[in-house]
Amino acid sequence: MFAPNPYPSATTASTSQPQPADVQQLVGLLGSLMPLLLRLGPQPLEQPFQGGPGNVMVPNPAIDHQAAENLIADVSAHALRTLSGYLEANAGRHAGLETCVPIVTQAAQRFAARDYAEAFNLIWLAYRAIETIRAADPQLPPLRGGSTPADQTSSSIH
Repeated sequence: MFAPNPYPSATTASTSQPQPADVQQLVGLLGSLMPLLLRLGPQPLEQPFQGGPGNVMVPNPAIDHQAAENLIADVSAHALRTLSGYLEANAGRHAGLETCVPIVTQAAQRFAARDYAEAFNLIWLAYRAIETIRAADPQLPPLRGGSTPADQTSSSIH
């Protein structure tokens, strides 16, 4: 039996296409995330990427929108594969993980409907739920560290 979802807005059905405000919010989040990623990177860029004839980095809202959508789609697809493999390998042995299955299923459905904002939100909820379950069950392997306890070398947070 699954526990009720503490985030009801995350599981409500939405339209088959992402809402413009959702995509704009993702573009804004990605825009604010980039300076942080650049600061955390191993080597700061000395000059902006020029890319060939003309400057391809001239601000263009339509291109920014498409690039953000493609990035979120790629990140979401990878995260969904990771979550699916992890749950397939571990949900049968760790009962608490069964509550994550409907979240990941719905994330995959939203992804298939190209509702990347909602899919990303649900993926985040699944990652958060897994970390919450892991905090209570130290025998549960980390999401990124492997699917089975034998694959696990460390359970520290980086």
